[in-house]
Amino acid sequence: MRTNPALVYDACTMTPWLTLEQALGAPGLRVAPVRGGLPSPWSEFVRACFHVKRIPYSLVDARDADRGLTSIKTLTGQESLPVVFWNDERPRSNWLEQLVLAERISLKPRLLPDAPVERAKVVGLIAELCSEAGFGWHRRVMMIARLLTEPTFGGRERSIGQYLSQKYRHNTDSVEGSAKHCEEIVSTFAGLQAAGHDYLLGSSLTALDLAWAAFAALIQPLSEDLCPMKPLWRDLYTWMPSVTPRHTVEALLSYRERIYRDWLPLPVDLE
Repeated sequence: MRTNPALVYDACTMTPWLTLEQALGAPGLRVAPVRGGLPSPWSEFVRACFHVKRIPYSLVDARDADRGLTSIKTLTGQESLPVVFWNDERPRSNWLEQLVLAERISLKPRLLPDAPVERAKVVGLIAELCSEAGFGWHRRVMMIARLLTEPTFGGRERSIGQYLSQKYRHNTDSVEGSAKHCEEIVSTFAGLQAAGHDYLLGSSLTALDLAWAAFAALIQPLSEDLCPMKPLWRDLYTWMPSVTPRHTVEALLSYRERIYRDWLPLPVDLE
């Protein structure tokens, strides 16, 4: 029986939270994730990569005193988290650059295959989850639509929806189109699991397994005891595909739980 590295190593508790100013002058690895009880799949994915590789890192609160992200935008040219800092190198705000950095800092375990074709397959499938117009993007479009249109939400929720819409939504996005994209991506991952391998692409863990574990929260978050969430976001994150059979979706969610159980710390720490 394999030992869960989460039981013997917890990178997130290595140092206290740093301010952005402190982080810019600090050595080593620093990660500025989304905070506030929200399991951002992008943040959880990058933290999972560093955790599995047992790379210690400091956590950074990238927000300004007014809770805005003006400083991080000035620094990186954008205002989305997570952002990763490594020694005195340029900050990295893109998931692929963050993954490649993790591979460079620590060679084991390898999360990207050596063979170019196999590596391209892993990266391409992760892009279906992480990239602009991928699964995470389109699930966010669906959540924005709920925030803006459902009568059960009040003014505060509407303002969140308006902010997210202005920041992320393409003028060509539609709820129907986004739902179709998400259904297709879930079906693709169901096909990977149906191949019967130990992991999604074979006999060993890759970054794709960690990405799926993080982004599966946008179908159904982990249970409250494993991932405490604010009720609003638990409600918004929950969505059941209608094209892929329910038992197949449940199998994908169970696979997500196995990845967390075997490789990642539980309960999920969102602070």
